[in-house]
Amino acid sequence: MENRARNTFVLLTIVFAFALQCISAGDSTAPPAPPASVNPASDSPASVNPAQVNPTHVDLPVDHTEHVVKTAPHVSNNDSSTQLINIEVYYEALCKDSVNFVSKELLPVYNKLNKFINVTLIPFAQGNITIDTNKTVNVTCRRDGECNADKVHACGINKIKESEKLIKFVNCSLTEGFNSPNKTIPIEVCGKNSSIDNNTISEITECANNTDTWSPLLQNYKNMSSSANVTTVPKILVNKVAEDFTSINLMKVVCKKINDKDLPEECKTIVSGSDNLVVGVLPIIIGAFYIIKMI
Repeated sequence: MENRARNTFVLLTIVFAFALQCISAGDSTAPPAPPASVNPASDSPASVNPAQVNPTHVDLPVDHTEHVVKTAPHVSNNDSSTQLINIEVYYEALCKDSVNFVSKELLPVYNKLNKFINVTLIPFAQGNITIDTNKTVNVTCRRDGECNADKVHACGINKIKESEKLIKFVNCSLTEGFNSPNKTIPIEVCGKNSSIDNNTISEITECANNTDTWSPLLQNYKNMSSSANVTTVPKILVNKVAEDFTSINLMKVVCKKINDKDLPEECKTIVSGSDNLVVGVLPIIIGAFYIIKMI
């Protein structure tokens, strides 16, 4: 009986120590690297930062470059005291997976956590653009009608300055364009649904129909996508780290990168340590089962 009690005590000690190690291992995860660049906005309009242009694939005429400065704005609604989490979304306008990611992951996260994130939207991620000897611009895309849809997205991102309206417009354009029988984006419908004024809607329409306006935008997106080694869409980078869009829980990913002192209510149940608790308690339950059998 004394040997059995001793063995039971030793086994309980081992199981308890293992459980503690499981919990502490989960808690000791290294903190995420800070964003490469933080550009906090002082109010709700998106902060628009010029995208880095590196036209390695096509040499556009010099007078086109003036249109490049607003091709990839960061969408944020941040105060100066909060460190931003950078989210880059490389997507295609008529890709079902892109539609689902934006509507089911990105939009809900933006609605709840917009003060903590910077979103960069990059359409035309799998397209190609060239200019022939006659200075004719040629674009090719994976799906029928997708190049025209990409033009609308590029122009919308270029023209819409308010972050909330931009996210809504992109989401509407993806959903409506994908579900449209002729794969055409109803610019006016999505503009109205996103509370965009008539002048901006007209500017988006004119941009999408003007080669001199949309071609440098698509060229820049092509260069950005090549630099990011995009092979499938959507490609999601969170603080420059690629996430698997097929299994990502963007809310959870973002919440775990927010400092504890700034953690909003929406995140507290997600990062409360419940995962670690399950991992730690499970060995105790298994150990107790075997101890009962021994006794």
